[in-house]
Amino acid sequence: MKESTNWIHVIVLAVVFLAAFSYTFDSKLAMLGDNASYYMLGKAIAQGEGYVNISSIAKRPNTHYPPGYPLIISGVMLFTDNLVPIKIATGLLGLAGLLVFYFLALRLLKDEIMALGITLLAILNAHALWYSSLIMSEVPFLCFSVMAVFFFTKTNQERFSFKDKYVWLALACLIIAYYIRSLGVALMGGFVLALLFKKNWKSIAIYVGVFAAAIAPWFIRGSNLGGSSYIRQLKMINPYQPALGQAELGDFIDRFFENFSRYVTKELPDAVFPVFEPNYGQEATGGQWLAGFLLLAIMIFGIIKLKDHLWLVVGYLLGTFAILMLWPQVWIGVRFIVAIVPFLILLLINGLFHAVKLVAKKSSEKVASGALMTFFLLFQFSAISDIHNQAKEKYSAGWKNYFEIAEWLDNNVKEETVVACGKPSLFFLHANKYTLRYKFANPDELLTHLEERQVDYVVIDQVYGNTLRYLLPAVRQYPERFQQVHHLPNPDTYLLKFKR
Repeated sequence: MKESTNWIHVIVLAVVFLAAFSYTFDSKLAMLGDNASYYMLGKAIAQGEGYVNISSIAKRPNTHYPPGYPLIISGVMLFTDNLVPIKIATGLLGLAGLLVFYFLALRLLKDEIMALGITLLAILNAHALWYSSLIMSEVPFLCFSVMAVFFFTKTNQERFSFKDKYVWLALACLIIAYYIRSLGVALMGGFVLALLFKKNWKSIAIYVGVFAAAIAPWFIRGSNLGGSSYIRQLKMINPYQPALGQAELGDFIDRFFENFSRYVTKELPDAVFPVFEPNYGQEATGGQWLAGFLLLAIMIFGIIKLKDHLWLVVGYLLGTFAILMLWPQVWIGVRFIVAIVPFLILLLINGLFHAVKLVAKKSSEKVASGALMTFFLLFQFSAISDIHNQAKEKYSAGWKNYFEIAEWLDNNVKEETVVACGKPSLFFLHANKYTLRYKFANPDELLTHLEERQVDYVVIDQVYGNTLRYLLPAVRQYPERFQQVHHLPNPDTYLLKFKR
C-alpha cells in the first residue's frame, strides 16, 4: 500500500465529510435534555464553579454524566459560549475519528479500496452525520474509541514493553473514551479478549490495572455522592415510572429478550440502512426477523473473515451489546450504537465481499465489491436529505411555546426563582432561572416534593408525556395550590404559580 495514495484518500474523505457536515449542520439546540445538560456542565467548568448542576439552586455535584465531554465543551467556552462553535468542535472530532477509522480499516482488511469505500459509507451514514452536529457525547466517544482500537492494533500483543508508545496511546484513548461515555468499559473487553488469545497475562494485568487506577477517582467520587445514577437506572423496571419498583431476575430476562428483538429487527438494520425508519409501536414482523438475522449472519461472516485482530473486534462488540441487552428498554433508537456504526458497516461489507468471493470468479471480485459499496452509498442520500430538511425546520409549536414561557420568566420574575418542569435543562437555557424536574409520583408526593424544593412555578407543557402523567393530575387534584400566571395557546402551555 502506497503511503501517498493513503493520504490522497484521507483528503478525499475529509472533503466529503466537510461537505456532508455543512449540508446537514443544524445550528439549533436539539430537543434532547442531555445536550442541554452537557452544555451547562461545560459552562460550569468554564466559569470555575466545578462539576456541578448550575441549573439547580443547590448546585449539586453531577454524578450522572462522566466529565470528559463537558471538559471539551469548557475548552471551547473559554473563547465563546455560542452553540455553533461547540457543535463544530464536536463535528471535527467526528472527522478525526473517521479518518483514523480509515487507517484502522486498512489494518483490519489489508485492502485500500474497501477501506476507502467503507469509510465513505461511515462518513455519509445519516446517524453519524446527525450526531456530529449535536452537543452530545456519541461522536466524541466514537473518535476516542476508534483511536483506542487503532493504537491497540499497533502494539505488540505477544509481549508487553513499557517502551511501546502505542500501549500508552491506546490506554490514554481508552481512558478518555470511558470518561466521555461509561460504555467505554466495553473497549477493555476487546483488549482483554485479544490478549487472552495471545496468553499475554502481563499485558492484561497492566492494562486492567492502569485502567482501574485511572477511573477510580470518578468511581470513588460517585460513591461518596450517593452512587452511580446509571446503576440506579439499570436496577429500575422503568426509570420514568419509579412506582413500578426495582427490576428482579425475571425482569432482566424479559429486558434481554426485548432488547435483543429490537436491536435485531429494528436498530441494527436502521444503523446501516438509515432509510426505513423503524416503527417502534409495532411488533416485529416475520420479514423483519428474517432480514435482521440475515444481516446479523453476514456481519458474523464478516468478523470470521477479518484478516487481523478478530478477537479485538469481537470483544469490543460483544462487550457493547452485553451492556445494551441489560439496559432499560425505555430508551430506544440507534443512539447507543452510533460509535460502533463504522464497525458494523465494515463487517457487513466484508461479509458481503467474501460471500461474493464464494460464487464469483477472482477477476470479478473487485467489480462486485465496488458495485456493492456503490449500491450502499446510494442508500444514504435520501436520509441525508431528510437531515438537511430537519436542520432547516423551526421548532414545533409546542417547543416554541415552551421556550417562550421560559423567556417570559427571564424577563418578568426575580433571579432566585425555582421552576419545576418536564425538560429542566432545556428550560434553563432560555429562562436563566433555577429549574428541576417534578417528582414522578402521585399528586400528594409530587406536591410534597415541590414544597421541599421550594418551587415557585410549574410549567404545563405539550412536549413531555410525563407532564400529563404526573404534574397535570396534581394540578387538577389541588387546583387551589396553583395560580395561572401566563398562558400560550396552540398548543395550550401554562405557567402556574405554586402556592407553598
